[in-house]
Amino acid sequence: MARKQTGIKGLLLGLGLLAAATLLIVGCTVAGDNDEVWRLASPLGADAPADIAEPVFRVSQVTILVDGAVRRASVLGDTVAAALEEAGIKVAEIDRVEPSLDTLLEDQATIAVTRVTTQEEVVYKRLGFREVRRPSASVNRGVTRVLQAGRDGREAQHFSVVLEDGVEVARTLVRSEVLQPQVDRIVEYGTVGTLSRGGNNLRYTKVIYVTATAYTSGAESTGKSPGHPQYGITFSGLPVQVGHIAVDPSLIPLLSKVYIEGLCEVSRALSGQYLATDTGSAIRGNRIDIYFESLAEALRFGRRRMRLYLLER
Repeated sequence: MARKQTGIKGLLLGLGLLAAATLLIVGCTVAGDNDEVWRLASPLGADAPADIAEPVFRVSQVTILVDGAVRRASVLGDTVAAALEEAGIKVAEIDRVEPSLDTLLEDQATIAVTRVTTQEEVVYKRLGFREVRRPSASVNRGVTRVLQAGRDGREAQHFSVVLEDGVEVARTLVRSEVLQPQVDRIVEYGTVGTLSRGGNNLRYTKVIYVTATAYTSGAESTGKSPGHPQYGITFSGLPVQVGHIAVDPSLIPLLSKVYIEGLCEVSRALSGQYLATDTGSAIRGNRIDIYFESLAEALRFGRRRMRLYLLER
C-alpha cells in the first residue's frame, strides 16, 4: 500500500463509494508516513476534492516503567495520562508519575510510575522504670531497703508510613498511648553511721572535714570584755564553756552534737564530743572555732585539720 497522501487518495477512490463508506462506518484508518493515521476529509463522490485525506493522530512509541517491569507500547494519545490509559495502566491519585500526567507526549518517551501507598504501623515500646532513692535517718549507713519494686511500662506508638514501590521513604508519629504505666522502684538508704569511741557507739548522719581554729571569750576573740552584758554568752544564748564550738549554721545546725576527731598528734588529744552553740563572722562553710578558756591554749592550738561527725539527734 502506498503511504503517501496521493497514494491513499488513489486507494480510497479506487475502492469505490461503497467500500469507502464501509471504511468510514467501521472506523478504518490508513497509515501514512511517520506512523501518521489518516481519515477521510469528506464523503467520496464525483466532486470529491483533490485532497481527500488528512492526518488525525500520530502513533508514539513509549517505554513505561511500572510495578518493577519495563513495558513498551504504541499509543495514539497526546498526553502522558492518555498514554497510560491506552496501555491499561491505572494510576492512583497519590501515585507519582514522571513526567506529569498533563505533559504532552513525545515519541520514544519514557514514563516512570511510582506506586505510593500509606499504611499505619504500630510499634510497641518498653518504658523502663526509674529508681528513686530516699534517704532515711532510721537506717544505718550502707544499708538499703526496697520499699517498692519497679515495673516496666508499655507504650504503643502509631506511625503513618509512606512507601514508594514497597520501600519505606517516610514515617510520621501520629499518636502514642501508654498501655501500661511504669512503676518506680523506690529504695531507701541509710544515712546514719555508727562510730565506736570509748566503748560507746555513736550514730552519725554526716562526716565533714573541717579546718579548726580556737577562740576564747575575751576581747581578742569576741570583742567583749568582762562586765559586758553579752560577755561569755554564745549566739544560742548558752554560757560558753569547754566543749562548745562555733559553726556555720547553714552547714551544722546550732545545738547539734558533734564528735570531732583530731587528725594530728596535737588535735588528737582534743578528740571528743562537742556542742555547736556559737557562730563567728569568719566561720563560714567547713570552718569551726573550738572554745578554750585561756588565750595561751588557743594560740597553742592554732589551725588544724579535723574530722567532724554530725551526731544523730
